[in-house]
Amino acid sequence: MTVCLIDKRRRGQQIPSVEMPNHTWFCVLDIDGMDTLIDTRHYCETATATPAKAKKMAALIENWTPPDGWCNGNDRDWHEKMKGYICDFLRKCNGFRVM
Repeated sequence: MTVCLIDKRRRGQQIPSVEMPNHTWFCVLDIDGMDTLIDTRHYCETATATPAKAKKMAALIENWTPPDGWCNGNDRDWHEKMKGYICDFLRKCNGFRVM
């Protein structure tokens, strides 16, 4: 199963969504401090965020070291790429919802 972060802008104005495995998203939700920004329950459609909160989330993720097996096994280069995709989306979105 996967989780998809979707920009809250109107259709046609949205930036591309970011899709990831559930486990990858759940690890992001478990980052210290994330619970002050969004719903961190391990469900796939409960998290939403304003643009300001999305930017704060990006800062938390950027300074975080993912655990082994986070995404694509233990490939640290891929971990950095995935963090980059998520942070880029969070900085550019107009808030998001999860689907």
